[in-house]
Amino acid sequence: MTEWPRGLVDYVPRGGDESSPSPDQDRTGNRLRLAARLLGVLRAQGEDVERELAALSEAQRAYARKETGRATELVEELLAVLDARSRSASRSGPIP
Repeated sequence: MTEWPRGLVDYVPRGGDESSPSPDQDRTGNRLRLAARLLGVLRAQGEDVERELAALSEAQRAYARKETGRATELVEELLAVLDARSRSASRSGPIP
């Protein structure tokens, strides 16, 4: 059995730089897109989201400047606010 081991023995990557994740694996970029979509839903429901949109814009600017740590911090804060907002809305009953 030692001559033909099972499973992945060696891996040689092909393609781009491994230090930067692909768009599908970019956690901060995905979280920014999620926050934007959630804000779009809230806005479509007639909710006031101006403060949250300003926070999203700030996070997106930090991300564009390659300040990933700052962008991650800002988007996580924004998602926490949106989560708290949805929890308080669900306690007060269904949206008419």
